[in-house]
Amino acid sequence: MNIKDIKRDQFKNKNILITGCSKGIGRSLTIKLSQLGVNVIMLSKNEEKMDELYDLIKEDYGTEPCIIKCDLNTLDEEKAQEISNIILEHYKSLDGIVFNAAILEKMSNIESFDLKTWQKVINVNLTSSFILSKYLIPLIQKSLSPRIIFTTSGISKKAKAFWGPYAISKAGINALADILIDELESVSNIKIFNFNPKATQTDMRALAYPAENPSNLKKPKDLMNYYTWMLSSESAVYDGNYIEYGNEGYTK
Repeated sequence: MNIKDIKRDQFKNKNILITGCSKGIGRSLTIKLSQLGVNVIMLSKNEEKMDELYDLIKEDYGTEPCIIKCDLNTLDEEKAQEISNIILEHYKSLDGIVFNAAILEKMSNIESFDLKTWQKVINVNLTSSFILSKYLIPLIQKSLSPRIIFTTSGISKKAKAFWGPYAISKAGINALADILIDELESVSNIKIFNFNPKATQTDMRALAYPAENPSNLKKPKDLMNYYTWMLSSESAVYDGNYIEYGNEGYTK
């Protein structure tokens, strides 16, 4: 595998949805793909930050972004169908989905975890990905080079104390990705990746490790070559589906 900068013509006029686009990795990816000519469908509950991104993209890159305000904690099938309808109305097709949104909320032992917060983390990190997959896969199947990227974490493979629903939700994402790979890749041209960005400068990382010096961590922009490679046609020949930052073959 050789992850590298991908030519702009791989992306021009593609339509790609990104959840959790208003900050951190999602924001960096929204800007990067817009630079490459992608029409980014921005999905977040923070409309103000999406408005700022929309104005920046229109002024600097001239693509056709779209804002979809959605609280993934309360996402249901009716809202998911509405999202599908919005995409069809604006673009007629969908080429990629990046499931980036996730929350940690707090670090706590199981005995002290309240049910409301537990359910919120599971809803945002896992259940919303299932619902959106259910309603958006029919759209993405029409693409010539469709891609779905789930976001996992090292904690999903070896859960640790105090990580509670976050660890469980990421283990669930691993299972969801594996199920869709088994169901879809043998009968369609959809390529699905499960990506572990590893330690990165984000608000969630700061919440989980408050004593850590963020300057020692990579920035979201350092992940962009991974995303552009996974979303490009060059990744079609790659036999695997699990990718993590630092994979052998990475070139800056």
